[in-house]
Amino acid sequence: MKKYLVSFAILAMSMAVITSCSKDEDETPVIELGAAADNLTIAEGETLTLTPGYIYVDENTTYKWFVNGQLISSTPTLQWTAPAAGQYEIVIEVANGDIAVQKSFVVTVVENTATLTFEGASWNALIDSPQYNGTLLYGDNAYNYGWVDQTTALASVLTKAWGGTYGYSEGGVAISNYIDANITEHATYEYQLAVPESNGSQNFAVVYCDASIYFPEGASRVIKSMDISPTTYELGVVLNGDGYAASLAESGNLTLTITADNGQSLDVDLARDGNILRTWKTIDLTSLGAVNTLTFTMDGSDRSEYGTKHPKYFAFDNVVVKL
Repeated sequence: MKKYLVSFAILAMSMAVITSCSKDEDETPVIELGAAADNLTIAEGETLTLTPGYIYVDENTTYKWFVNGQLISSTPTLQWTAPAAGQYEIVIEVANGDIAVQKSFVVTVVENTATLTFEGASWNALIDSPQYNGTLLYGDNAYNYGWVDQTTALASVLTKAWGGTYGYSEGGVAISNYIDANITEHATYEYQLAVPESNGSQNFAVVYCDASIYFPEGASRVIKSMDISPTTYELGVVLNGDGYAASLAESGNLTLTITADNGQSLDVDLARDGNILRTWKTIDLTSLGAVNTLTFTMDGSDRSEYGTKHPKYFAFDNVVVKL
C-alpha cells in the first residue's frame, strides 16, 4: 500500500510541532496547514499522512479529525487510507477546554488505473515479420505465442481452436506495429497485422477470429476503456468487397461483440448502413463491470454457413485497467 506524507511546517522557527511552553489557559490554539493543503490529490487505496503544525497546545489539548463529517481519529497526526474516488472534506478540530478551532481542506481521490500500451523492448520482440507466415505466429514456436502485461496482469494466448498446429490462423491476439494506408491493394491476409492510421504510439494488438484477453485465474478487474481500429485488410474489404464478401459502403453491417465472462456484453459497429469505422476510436467498457475474461467475436449481414464473410480482424490499444 502506498503512503502519501504531507507535513505542514509552522511559520515561526522557534515553534515545535507541538508547543507546550509559555501557554496561558485562555490562549486559542493555532493550526498551521500551509499551502500544501490547497491542492491534495492521491489515488484510491493510498494512505495519506497529515502532520499539521500546532501553536498554544499542551498535554491537555484534544484533537479530532473528521472526513466528510465522520469522526475518524483523535490524534495530532492523521493517517487516512483513501477509499473510492471522489472529493473528501477533511476537518481538524483542536480544543483547549472550551476553546476550539477548526480548519478544513479538500482531498481529491482519483482512481488507481494503469494503461496497457504495448510499448517497450519485450513487446517489440512479439512483432512478427513478415505479417503472414512469420516464424513467431506460424512457425514451430507459434503454439507458445502469448503475452502478459506485468502491470495490469492482462494476458492472452493463441486460441488453438484447431489444436494449435496452424498458429495465428486459428485465432489470437498478436502484437504489431505495421501501418499501411493502402486499403485498396493491401486488403488481403498478407497485410493482416496492419492498421490504416497510427494512433500516435508505436505498437498495438491485432485480434483475429474469436480471441480473448484475460486476467490470472481468480482475478477480476474493471477494464475501463480501450482504443480500437479497423485493420487495413478488414477496412479494405468492408469498403470495396473482395469477390467473396460484399462491400458495406452503402448498406449492411459488421459488428464487433465484446463479451465478459460475467455475462455482460457490448456491441460495437465497425460498419452499419454506410457508416464505417475508419480510424481509432475509444470504447467505454465500464458497463461490463469487473471481468476475468473478455472475448471478441464478429458477425455481420453478409454471412455464409461459417459466419460472417468479412475478415474478422480489428486492432486495439491503450487498455485502461482499474487496479
